[in-house]
Amino acid sequence: MKKVTFLVLSLIFLIGVGIAKATTVYLYVDSAPNVYGSPNYSGWEAEAFEKASAGTFINMEHGINPLNKGTTNFEIQDEVVYSFGDLGKRLHWIYWVPNETIESLSQKNFQISLINIWDGDVLDFYNYYYGSTWLTPTKWMNYNNGVIGTAGMAWWGAYGTNTQEALDADIAEWITSEEYWIFTVRFDGENGSSNSITSYRAPVPEPAVILLLGFGLFGLGGVRRMCRK
Repeated sequence: MKKVTFLVLSLIFLIGVGIAKATTVYLYVDSAPNVYGSPNYSGWEAEAFEKASAGTFINMEHGINPLNKGTTNFEIQDEVVYSFGDLGKRLHWIYWVPNETIESLSQKNFQISLINIWDGDVLDFYNYYYGSTWLTPTKWMNYNNGVIGTAGMAWWGAYGTNTQEALDADIAEWITSEEYWIFTVRFDGENGSSNSITSYRAPVPEPAVILLLGFGLFGLGGVRRMCRK
């Protein structure tokens, strides 16, 4: 009887330890002003961090299409930046980890990854630019009894031209493609412990693009260029 009691108590203890070590991660996505140069970015970030930590964050609240509010869907204009006008917008993924610190998450080997799928072509973004699929965040912060941070990504429109005509041509080409972004976090190098959020953009049929942007843009386009944070 004593042995059985000891085993039961040991099991309860181990379960309790497992629960105590469990880490909850909340992931969100929104379209934000261009962090590089836009005076509106700091206000967006402050609001995003406050809402994420309070549990009131609404996905794609600032996207150009009101129908995407409350979903993880986006439009091409939500992720294109440029070097003139209002500088465009970026997609930003927010991770909020309550009851943790940067030190505690570092000990748990907290990492992030970002994958893009464009018309079926898969791009491991972090591996392409930094040589590793998984990265430890560098721009996170201790915030409101937790840890919070963002990962941003955009396509660079009108690259090297900086005209509205060039930007319109890029968008006319890119808008016809189907696209996914998959942002994932994990602990201790274990994919089984990962938590991810998938953002989706539906293609707009090419005839509709012609009607929207004018026949003069037909056949024009640009090469996708990444602009990263």
